[in-house]
Amino acid sequence: MRRVLLLAAALLTSGCAAKRIADLSPDPMFQARVATDDGWRIAMFRVPAAPSTASEPHHGTPVLMAHGTVVNRGNFTIEGSNLAQYLANRGFDVWLMEYRGDRSSIPPDERTWTRGAWTVDDIAQHDVPAALNHVLKTTGESRALLVGHSLGGVLGYMTLQGPQADKISGMVAISAPGDFSHPNDLAKDALHNLGAVPKNQQLPSRNVALMARPVLDREPDHPLLHAIFDVDNVDEGVLLDWIPGAMENVGWGVVTQYASWIESGVLLSADGAVDYTAGMKSIRTPMMFMVGRIDHIVPPWTVRRAHDLVSSTDKTYVTLGVGWGTRYEYGHGGPVAGDWAEEEVFVKIGDWLVAHAGAAPPPPAPEPPPEVVAPSGTTATDPWGAAAP
Repeated sequence: MRRVLLLAAALLTSGCAAKRIADLSPDPMFQARVATDDGWRIAMFRVPAAPSTASEPHHGTPVLMAHGTVVNRGNFTIEGSNLAQYLANRGFDVWLMEYRGDRSSIPPDERTWTRGAWTVDDIAQHDVPAALNHVLKTTGESRALLVGHSLGGVLGYMTLQGPQADKISGMVAISAPGDFSHPNDLAKDALHNLGAVPKNQQLPSRNVALMARPVLDREPDHPLLHAIFDVDNVDEGVLLDWIPGAMENVGWGVVTQYASWIESGVLLSADGAVDYTAGMKSIRTPMMFMVGRIDHIVPPWTVRRAHDLVSSTDKTYVTLGVGWGTRYEYGHGGPVAGDWAEEEVFVKIGDWLVAHAGAAPPPPAPEPPPEVVAPSGTTATDPWGAAAP
């Protein structure tokens, strides 16, 4: 019944594109809107390194943070669980990017905005390079560290397979899948219900969240909260207050690309021509992968797959759960939105980033062995001409 109500809410609010935020200047973290090479303008936010860390060798090292789906940078700035501020307090120059389609962005035209006409590829190929280059130009650095949650981690995988890879010195991927070869029931249900959602517009995830907020307030044990957050490890009041500022709609192009991942089992480009899952074997950048043991959105095995695929000789896999030393079982949102996240998760991220600040670029991939050509005069039965005629 609850699923029916959520689908009804989506249908009732369909066709309602999110209202963009015109003036970002009141936000103290706002730094600039930067232009992408295909006509969008995306917002950048900054949390400078704490002055008290000026003597640390890694002080001022830039960290670019990439958020997940249906949210914006608020993913990393939740009251009482603020990963961005934590990393700044550890001495990093923290930058938070928002993507095309977030209310802070400016599209090239209104039709693109209302139709949700952008894909994950567009974000990876245009938004991430614009954000990364802006960070490096502003700071004067040649490389940055990357922290991505969920979609943000997938964008990192895609970026590390492209021409921007050498600008990233290390990456922390939180709850970011490497494939969908064994989708869980939640993913299958989402794919099944997709046909009932009106096409070629923004998926009204923000609108649904705002409509559901009073229900969640009265029913704190609602399965929707359980699916995303660890209700025993988070202040539900903080989460409900967080929804209006942090929730975003999703472009139809992103939705259909997600559907292709569930159907195919791998991370495909929007046109189906590129298999990013297979391409992960080319990644040699140092990486840390983190996942909650009870993540219902991105199950642990999908993140383990990413870890196993990358070719980096410096890679770490971390499970967040009671059997792995945490007080609570962590789900999808818990690593960035939990009462104990700073003590149990953020410290691991911070320590890893400190250890990899200023790291040397990974060695180039080894050259393939030369092709062995059989000498002339060989036959199928005597391939090397060993027998005398």
